[in-house]
Amino acid sequence: MLYLIVALLVVIDQITKMLVISRVELHQVVPIIDGFFSITFVKNTGGAFSFLSDTTWGIFILTALSVVVSIITLILIRYFKQSYYSRVRLALTVLAGGAIGNMIDRIWSGAVVDFLMFDFGSYTFPIFNFADMCIVVSCISLIFILFFDRKLIDAMSQEKPKPKSHKRVSDEQEEKESTSDE
Repeated sequence: MLYLIVALLVVIDQITKMLVISRVELHQVVPIIDGFFSITFVKNTGGAFSFLSDTTWGIFILTALSVVVSIITLILIRYFKQSYYSRVRLALTVLAGGAIGNMIDRIWSGAVVDFLMFDFGSYTFPIFNFADMCIVVSCISLIFILFFDRKLIDAMSQEKPKPKSHKRVSDEQEEKESTSDE
């Protein structure tokens, strides 16, 4: 079920980006709430806040990072099966959806389509997209869960790792023989 949510988030992200690409010119500003919220189509070759956008190699690092994060989160979703990890799994699901959405853009066109622009007086918040929202919400959620979810903290503190036996088969055989001789 969580993998279907990942797929749904990726589809929502890609549809919103396709709508913007098909209806808004690059760098065009379409006011939605005058002086506060606009749809503004830009292509970001960097990461958050245009990190690494001024480099020719930045897109390759960010694409590789997107691939790694996507794979790790998909694996972790499957790994955390206990019920007290349900919130962690949901946050990882949202993170995977956002990472995959932006990864598709980077692989397909070498840049991420951003279009949500908010103005707060004279300050304009960096333009972002649906995948970015997923990533931010999931990271904030993970921080709160890992630090403040008492149920998860208690469950993790009660888990005791099983000791591993380092005995070889031949050592166990010798033990059995020596106890049977007595």
